[in-house]
Amino acid sequence: MSQNSTKDFILPKFLLDILIDVVIVIILVVVIRLFLFAPFQVHGQSMCNTFNDYEGECLSGDGEYVLTSRLSTWDLADWSPTSIQRGDVIIFKAPYSTSGEFYIKRVIGLPGESVKIEDGLVSVMNEEGVYIELDEPYLTEENQGNTQPHRTSSQVFTVSEGSFFVLGDNRTKSNDSRRCFQQTGCSTETSPYLMNGFIEGEVKMVIFPFNHIRWVDTFDYSV
Repeated sequence: MSQNSTKDFILPKFLLDILIDVVIVIILVVVIRLFLFAPFQVHGQSMCNTFNDYEGECLSGDGEYVLTSRLSTWDLADWSPTSIQRGDVIIFKAPYSTSGEFYIKRVIGLPGESVKIEDGLVSVMNEEGVYIELDEPYLTEENQGNTQPHRTSSQVFTVSEGSFFVLGDNRTKSNDSRRCFQQTGCSTETSPYLMNGFIEGEVKMVIFPFNHIRWVDTFDYSV
């Protein structure tokens, strides 16, 4: 075999090796993104000051990038490595949006629980049938004691099975379960409860901008 023919043989093998490596990397990225972790960008003011707080100013447009864990979305014969708990911050598909947008909110009510909003405060009924007011340290001074139900002075939400009741940390500027995730509020065709199937993952950390990198605090909210 001549020297030229040897080079002709080696070059395609070298390119094939590169192609195989690229395919493996792509497969790993897809698997990780679909089943383990995925990045999302936070848009708007609904979670200030927990997210999108830039030097004391609540950003109204596209802001921080967060990393979510998808482990709690696994469903292996009704088993999942982790479960969503009260106080977790989650990313989910907007239930009644046709544009495919995602929302970020905090879990307040778990499946089967009753949540009451009254006098600006949020309470959850415990196993003894008593409403326990939630201590919410993530709320700003403006939002402390200022969680208002939609169009009423008091409202009770009984969370359906397989669903969650969620609120934005910036209670005065959040379209969440109180409004069935819509600016116009609830109707006969909408529900205030977020079905488990809409959830993309639990937010674990902020990954960009680099000077904002941090773990997202978790809270133990047994009632």
